[in-house]
Amino acid sequence: MLLPTQATRYFRTDEVDVTNLKGRRPARLTAEERKSLTHGDFWIPDEEREVYKRALEALNAAGLPYVVAGAYAIYEHTGIYRKTKDLDLFFEPSSVVAAARALRAVGFVTKLEDDHWLAKATAGEYFIDLIYGMGNGVALIDAGWIEHSHPSILAACPVRIAPPEELIWHRLFISERHRHDMSDIVHVILCHGETLDWERLVNRVGEHWPLLLSQILMFSYVYPGYRTNIPNWVPEQLLGRAREQIGRNEDDPNFTRGPLISRFSFTIDTREWGFNSPRAELVRKTRQKPEIRAITEADVWDERAEDQPEPRSEAAGKLAPSGTDSA
Repeated sequence: MLLPTQATRYFRTDEVDVTNLKGRRPARLTAEERKSLTHGDFWIPDEEREVYKRALEALNAAGLPYVVAGAYAIYEHTGIYRKTKDLDLFFEPSSVVAAARALRAVGFVTKLEDDHWLAKATAGEYFIDLIYGMGNGVALIDAGWIEHSHPSILAACPVRIAPPEELIWHRLFISERHRHDMSDIVHVILCHGETLDWERLVNRVGEHWPLLLSQILMFSYVYPGYRTNIPNWVPEQLLGRAREQIGRNEDDPNFTRGPLISRFSFTIDTREWGFNSPRAELVRKTRQKPEIRAITEADVWDERAEDQPEPRSEAAGKLAPSGTDSA
C-alpha cells in the first residue's frame, strides 16, 4: 500500500512523490496505483470535467468562499480514487444564495433539496451539491472549514480542499446500512494522524466524543502498527470520559441518539419502540435560524423539494433518492 505525502498535493503522471510508512512499503508503483495516485484532469471524464470546470469558474469569478469535500477531498488526502458523478462543495450559509445565483447564470438548474442543509445545481446527469450544514441538524458549515482548508486544483481550476479534521468530524455521523464512512476516517488518520490538529478535532466533536473514540479504537484494530499516529492524550482523555460513564444510565431511559448517525436504521426506535431522539428538534431549530430562512426564502431556486415533516435526504449518509454524500 502506498500513501501520498503531505507535499504531493499536485500530482503528475510523470512525477509521483510517495512516502514509505516507516520505510516498510515498496516504492515501485503499478500502473493501477499510478492512476490512483495521479492528480490530473484525465481521471475525470471529459464531459463531467467540463461541467465541474464551468461551475468552479463561476464560483471563483464571484469570489465566493467554499471548500471541496466528498470523494475528491478524500482522494486529495489519501490518494484513494472513487468515481463519482457529483461534486460536493461546502459553503457557509451566508454564501449559498450567491453561489446558486452564480451557477444559475452559467446554465445550471438550481434546486433547494433540504432547506436546512442542502441545495443542488444540476447540468444534465451531473450535479453540484451545495452543502451548508449537517442533515441531522447538529451543525452548520462555519468559517473553520475555509480557514483550515488548503489549496489545490480540480478540473483545471484553483480550489480549496476541506481540512482533514473537519472531514473526520463530518463523517463520524455517517453510519447507514448502505453507507458507512469508517474506512474514510481511518484512512485519513493513517495518512495524516501525526499532523492532525487533534485538539481542534476533539473540540469540534464536543459532546459527541464517543463517536470519535469508537473510530480511534477501530483505527487501532485496523492498523495496530500505527497506533502512535494518534497522540496518547487523545485516547486517554476520551477513555477517561468513558470510564466515568461505566455503570451509569442517563435519567431518561427513552432517549436515543441513534437517528443522529442513521435516520433510517433507527426509525423503528422512534416509531415503534417509544424512543425520543433530538434529531427532529435540532432540524427544527436549524430551520428557524435567520441565515437558513434567508436561503429558504430566496428567489434563486428553480425547483424546491416538497415540504415534509422530516427531510427527505439527510446527512446520515448517501441516500438513494438524493445521491448526497454528506453528514
